[in-house]
Amino acid sequence: MTAISILLFAALACQPGCAGKYDRIQKAFNGFSGKYVIYISKKKFLLEVFNRKREAVAAYTIAYGSNPDMKPKLHERDNRTPEGLYFVNEILSMDADRSSPSYKTLRKMNRVFFRARDGHCRFGRPGVDLGDNAYGPRYYGLDYPNDEDRERYRDALRTGAIQSAAGKVPGIGGGIAIHGNNDENSIGNLSSSGCIRMYNRDLIECEQYILMGTPVLISSE
Repeated sequence: MTAISILLFAALACQPGCAGKYDRIQKAFNGFSGKYVIYISKKKFLLEVFNRKREAVAAYTIAYGSNPDMKPKLHERDNRTPEGLYFVNEILSMDADRSSPSYKTLRKMNRVFFRARDGHCRFGRPGVDLGDNAYGPRYYGLDYPNDEDRERYRDALRTGAIQSAAGKVPGIGGGIAIHGNNDENSIGNLSSSGCIRMYNRDLIECEQYILMGTPVLISSE
């Protein structure tokens, strides 16, 4: 286990509010035949892997949306990370067969050069381009938006909580994923456009726990 020691798991188990957390993890297994559920704590900048006994078997430091209010994602370009129950609906790998869609799609994504002038900077270095290879060796797409996200978005539209930009109301957004990075200093910080970033080495290790349909719980706690 490369990111956080076993000792941390015991400490986490004693924190207030864990009963609700473990109930949510148990419910996430309903209708899912796999061995593991992913639990992401935005407060702790932590991704944990739980087995069916609700035991933490791995944990990794993450980064997520750069919006300092740390609220659930509401619309596109708000730089927030959503909260709720999601499922892995896409798996891309730079180690897949080079003729496979998995490899070709991620290779194309990693060739995109993200520029500071478009709001994509190295963490703590305004004006420095984020550059290419921004997604790293793996990309686990999540099925955001879910029904709760859509309802929250509709409510926000009705109440005028979503402001138009250049005369256009932003959509609900999408493209949320767990993926790697090309800026290690960003991990452990509010630094992404909404996705969950991991150290590349941790992401590769985490591959053993993730398959299509794996539940991913994202919590504010």
